[in-house]
Amino acid sequence: MRKSPLVLCCLLVATLMLLVGCSRQREMDNATGTASGGKAAVSDAATGHRLGADGAIAADQKGKNFTQGEAVYLAFKVDKSAPENATAHVDWIGPNDQKVASDEKPVTPGNYADFTVADTKSWDKGDYRADISIANKKVDTERFSIVDADKIETTSTKPKNAISDVTVGHELAVDGTIPSGKEGKKFAPGQPVIVSFKVGSAPPGTVVRVDWYGPNDQKIGSEDKKVEAGRDYMEFTSKNTRNWDKADYRVEIVVNGQKVATERFSIVEASKSDKV
Repeated sequence: MRKSPLVLCCLLVATLMLLVGCSRQREMDNATGTASGGKAAVSDAATGHRLGADGAIAADQKGKNFTQGEAVYLAFKVDKSAPENATAHVDWIGPNDQKVASDEKPVTPGNYADFTVADTKSWDKGDYRADISIANKKVDTERFSIVDADKIETTSTKPKNAISDVTVGHELAVDGTIPSGKEGKKFAPGQPVIVSFKVGSAPPGTVVRVDWYGPNDQKIGSEDKKVEAGRDYMEFTSKNTRNWDKADYRVEIVVNGQKVATERFSIVEASKSDKV
């Protein structure tokens, strides 16, 4: 039985609509990183200041604002629908869509994956993003910013909890602490001055600086280091004090551009120095 021209026209229109719909679905899949079943390849993606034991970023460590030099952590959960033996790739994109770093690693479906840029000292202030791809397919984007120190979030990496147990003394133990009986506030000219403190919640890669000040608030020295993974304590030493005047001094500890602690000490006559 021959179909009328009207029926044929309707069938043609329906076929074209179906093809267009499929094409649009494929475009949406490519843009969002989902399969036609609607499941995303990753979930719970976040940037933050520190990783948890499970590889995720805890709620109190999530953040979008970072200072120059501060480590930026990215974590996300890989969906169980992701291909086995898949590789995750992250492109770190800065202002003007300029790629500033990239990294990739194998991932396991059902587990968290994490990426870190440990040193952002050379990154300009501005808006950034991390583009996440799984098996060569872009699946998510996380945005964040490099900002002035006074604009970072209130997290446990802020001054209140970043360091603790600050001690000035004459001798350093193997674990980076100043042993009992070796603490002190009075040093003879030429004696090294050591300051030690517990890292606390500051994550690996955090930049810590000490500034040494003498009489009349004159800065006489400065040094910075990064927090190292697996180390609980940090120490700084001013070794050459032979030319320091006999007077009161202080050492200021700065984390991510913010002063977090001050310890005071003095250079005195040798007979008045601490007995060590």
